[in-house]
Amino acid sequence: MIPIWYMLILGLLLGFVPPRLLLQPDCRYLSFEDLWSRVLRRDPTLKARRIRWWRLPLLWIDPVRGYMVTWLLLDGLRPVQKASSGMIYGEIGLTAVMLLTVLKVQTGHRRQERESIAPVLFLGGMLVAFLPWTVWAPAFVLGVATAIAMNGFTAGFMFAAFAVIGAGYIYISSLFNLATALLLLVSPILLNWVRNTRFVAPVRF
Repeated sequence: MIPIWYMLILGLLLGFVPPRLLLQPDCRYLSFEDLWSRVLRRDPTLKARRIRWWRLPLLWIDPVRGYMVTWLLLDGLRPVQKASSGMIYGEIGLTAVMLLTVLKVQTGHRRQERESIAPVLFLGGMLVAFLPWTVWAPAFVLGVATAIAMNGFTAGFMFAAFAVIGAGYIYISSLFNLATALLLLVSPILLNWVRNTRFVAPVRF
C-alpha cells in the first residue's frame, strides 16, 4: 500500500472531532420516542416557533463530514500494483480499524447521564461513501422505517445491517467490504451495550 499522508491525517482530524464540540449549549438530548413524538411529529403542546431542530449545525455537517472522512481514509491508502494478498488484506484491515475508531468517537458517551449519542447522520455519510447506492439506499429505507415502527435507534441500526447483508450479497463482490459495512452498523449497538447506556439524539429547542 502507498499511504497518502495528508489525506489520512485530514481524514482522522475530521473524524476525531467529538460531536459535542459542534453542539450549542441549549441542545437537549432525546430518545427516539421523544424525538419522534415531540419534534418530528410536532407535539401540539409545544409552540411551533420554539422547535428549531433544523438550525442544529450537526444536522447538516455530520453527513458531509462522515462522507469526507470515509472518502479521505479510503483514498489515503493507494493499492500497489501486483500486491500480494497479505498486503491487500492488511490495507483493508487498516482502513476498517480507522473507520471503526472514528465511528467510536462519534458515538459520543455522556457518562453522567448514561447516554450515548446515536451517530445516525455521520454513519449515513460513511455508508454513502463506502457502499454502492444499490446497497446503502435499501439500508436507509429499512433502517428508518424500522426505527419508526419499533420506536428505537437500535432497531434501525440492526435492520439496516440486515438490508446490507441482503443487498450486499448481490452487489458487493468483496467479502471484506461487506464485513466492514456490517461492523460499522453494528458497532454503535455494541458500544451502547458495553457502556450500559441508551441512545439519544441532540435537538435544539
